[in-house]
Amino acid sequence: MHFLTTATYWILAVLAVASCIFHGLVLVSAWSFRRYVGRENRRPRAFAPPVSILKPIRGADERTEGCLRSFFTLDYPEYEIVFALHEEDDPALPCIARLRHEFPLVPTTVVFRPLPIGLNAKVCNIHNALSVARFDLVAISDADILVEPDYLKAVVAPLESPEVGVVTCLYRGTPGNTVTSVFESLGLGGDFVLGALVARLTEGLSFAFGSTIAVRKSVLERFGGIERIAEYLGDDYMIGNFAKKAGYDVVLAPCVVETTVPDYSWAAYFSHQLRWARNIKTLRLGGYIGLIFTFATVWALALVVLFPTHPAGLLAAALALLFRFAAAMAGASVLDDRALRRNLLWLPLRDLLAFVVWVWSFAGNTVEWRGTTFVIEPDGKITPYFDLPSAESATPEAFD
Repeated sequence: MHFLTTATYWILAVLAVASCIFHGLVLVSAWSFRRYVGRENRRPRAFAPPVSILKPIRGADERTEGCLRSFFTLDYPEYEIVFALHEEDDPALPCIARLRHEFPLVPTTVVFRPLPIGLNAKVCNIHNALSVARFDLVAISDADILVEPDYLKAVVAPLESPEVGVVTCLYRGTPGNTVTSVFESLGLGGDFVLGALVARLTEGLSFAFGSTIAVRKSVLERFGGIERIAEYLGDDYMIGNFAKKAGYDVVLAPCVVETTVPDYSWAAYFSHQLRWARNIKTLRLGGYIGLIFTFATVWALALVVLFPTHPAGLLAAALALLFRFAAAMAGASVLDDRALRRNLLWLPLRDLLAFVVWVWSFAGNTVEWRGTTFVIEPDGKITPYFDLPSAESATPEAFD
């Protein structure tokens, strides 16, 4: 028993110290990104080719119209917006109609009934939008993204280099009125973004985010077209991944956008977290297992509870918590995330729940997505857990 106790102590101590190293790397990565943003924002932005903004949409809430409006007020020479929906009775259509009436000088197109090229309905919508997009350069972003007027200039600028294939954006979350919404926003700014910053500094990005994916059509064609990712759950991740494998760089834009976080029920929150976790586990198993070195809060609390009389263990625990909070504040600084600063004291509880999800994710490979249970296959593609009826053929429709 003494051996087991000693082994447990040393394992926890090593994990706590490793988490300090990781979060120290976060601080360096955040500093590096802030220098990059400052340098890019001082550089004249003469590169401004025409852009087709693609907006796959399903449904709407009270914040949808405000998010979409921000794309009608961009300070950019020439762009169009292509809205891609499945059905003509989608709740987002009244919002789109009002904005088209309010901003008649912004060219817009709405497309419906995408061809069923795969199980990922969002990718089917994007494929449909690409078929009518007028320009070679496209910027794909989710419907719940809010941007500043200079957003498109910042996103397009890195694509002046022919080595850059995909530009994506960091994003902060604006929580709603529930604890789960707060936890989700804390996860974005205090966890997810930190990992992206470290990846940028250490190995370079090999993935993209749904907040923004700016890419040339020729790059999509280089890796097989958007239809190649129609069977994947993480479509945004795969666009960046396939572009990287095709020899292009994936870079972060020198700007941050904002997303609205839904008021999840507890069941919906855990389902969403588990879906993300199992998808990343499949696509980046080595890196996902390596997350064990990031759970500073868990290892610190374990040391305090199990070994309260060990001074070295308590010191390791204190340092782990110090580095964890410092890294979260660095994330808040990079993102200008006031919600993260305001809700920082919730972070330890959110970290404990994240650890539970991480452990739970290894217990299976099924996920719930839009009312259907899917299996994530070893290659990252999804298949229905139960056989679905074959999709009926459809003809894409559009109106200007």
